[in-house]
Amino acid sequence: MVATNPSQDFFKKLWPYLSTATITFMALALLTGTLLAANFVPSMDAYKATQTITEGVNFGWAIRGLHWWSSSLALICSLLFTTLAYWFGVFRGPAKWLWWSGLLLGLMLLGGNITGYYLPLDQNAYWRLAIEANLFNGVPVLGAAVKGFLLNGSSISTLSIARINWLHTIVLPLFTVLAMVSHVYAAKKADLI
Repeated sequence: MVATNPSQDFFKKLWPYLSTATITFMALALLTGTLLAANFVPSMDAYKATQTITEGVNFGWAIRGLHWWSSSLALICSLLFTTLAYWFGVFRGPAKWLWWSGLLLGLMLLGGNITGYYLPLDQNAYWRLAIEANLFNGVPVLGAAVKGFLLNGSSISTLSIARINWLHTIVLPLFTVLAMVSHVYAAKKADLI
């Protein structure tokens, strides 16, 4: 008879709920994000476009709020899942790829939340983008290149918002889905599903 680890048994009982919640919130964020993208114009007037969506589109305020909450809750569930996986040592043994794919998934969700914060381009988003881009500029070797890539130039412009919108609506969702598929595959290989 093989002895089992009680902490891993607890994690195995809890993980279906956390993974289902994460996937549900991710799907909801993807759906509401698609609806928002249909009306969003990435430019220096993004604040006006956001206000138009919120006030002028039927249920725009609800879709925008649902997008914010679902993306935030997906990130929180993912971070909780990763923390519990680390705490209970699930990253050891045959579940190493599961651990790394889960970490990658969490980073993609974090990137989506960060880029999504910039898109409305209100005063908070504008100055946060300016400060964070300048912080990147201070990083040795690659900092200036990262700032140039993020801003699509040297300062915040319509090209910057278009680049961030491209990252938020195409690149990060694509890599998030790939990380999710990899994570599910790794869970099957580790015999957790």
